[in-house]
Amino acid sequence: MIPQTLSHGGAIDKAAEKYGIPPQDWLDLSTGINATAWPIPAIDPIHWQRLPLVSELTDLKQAAADYYGIAAPARIVCAPGTQALIQTIPFWFADQGMQGKAHIIGPTYGEHAVGWKRAGFNMETIVTTPDNRARRIADILQIPGGINDIVILVNPNNPDGGLIDSNALTQLARMAADHGKWLLIDEAFMDCNPECSICPQCHELDRLIVLRSFGKFFGLAGLRLGCAVMAPDLATSLTDRIGPWAIAGPALSVARTAFNDRQWQSDMRDRLSRDTKRLDALIDARCDLDLIGGTTLFRLYHGTTVIRLADHLGSSGILVRLFDDDANRVRFGLPGQEKDWHRLERALAVFKN
Repeated sequence: MIPQTLSHGGAIDKAAEKYGIPPQDWLDLSTGINATAWPIPAIDPIHWQRLPLVSELTDLKQAAADYYGIAAPARIVCAPGTQALIQTIPFWFADQGMQGKAHIIGPTYGEHAVGWKRAGFNMETIVTTPDNRARRIADILQIPGGINDIVILVNPNNPDGGLIDSNALTQLARMAADHGKWLLIDEAFMDCNPECSICPQCHELDRLIVLRSFGKFFGLAGLRLGCAVMAPDLATSLTDRIGPWAIAGPALSVARTAFNDRQWQSDMRDRLSRDTKRLDALIDARCDLDLIGGTTLFRLYHGTTVIRLADHLGSSGILVRLFDDDANRVRFGLPGQEKDWHRLERALAVFKN
């Protein structure tokens, strides 16, 4: 049976009901969404009043292509969130007659497995570690036969933060093409490590699909924008499948400007790097937990007290992310404002390990 819902971060409604604390009073550290959002400027009312223009979508694709280091905007597909792409691509893939086996490189974001299973694919999840992940992918790609099999990798991985560099990924993508297979790479958390993205090499890798999230790094998850990068003919086909006016006019305006704001992006990468060190030091000083992974948007810790810790923080209106498959892991996002840091520090100061 396909699960109808998976456990995710950001479940403030459930936490509010459990602890009796109104949703607006919570500090949500359960996601990898940047708590310091790109500052939204005034939006021309016309973007609310009329349907989005084709020229506005074209401008957004150009800005996205420049940001991702892609020469041809024709390789960009825009959708209302990466999650929409994760749900749509398996069905679209099947419609193209490319119904091979789906190999999910795990443990990772659970919606990938749900999407491919729901679309009727024979699917397996391969349990890996950051150290053996690239080798396991190469092994799968070199299995004889399996034409149109697809390997799905999240890079950096969620939640362990494992990262395969772009040179190794390029070799894997070429290997996929040589064996008639596909490689789909979800780069939702790649914005802090743009030098590791495979996007600049996509022009020579036509059996490669890359997913990129706008909302996480820019801190605007509610805007709902995600991009897919692929061969131009496939991009045209998937865009047709998604349909017209998929991206709201205000989202087109905001995202285009944010993609072009290089100074904010550079400053934010520096800030997030500092903040991860601050969070690691705080957890190390106050909790009996070990850092086992993460990115500069979230940190993954391990210890036998994580359930008690999460409950203690929840009673203070602070939400962190536990995992159904491992009761000893917890993920923290980064506080944004200084008052949020102080709130977390106060709550941790009275936690008894």
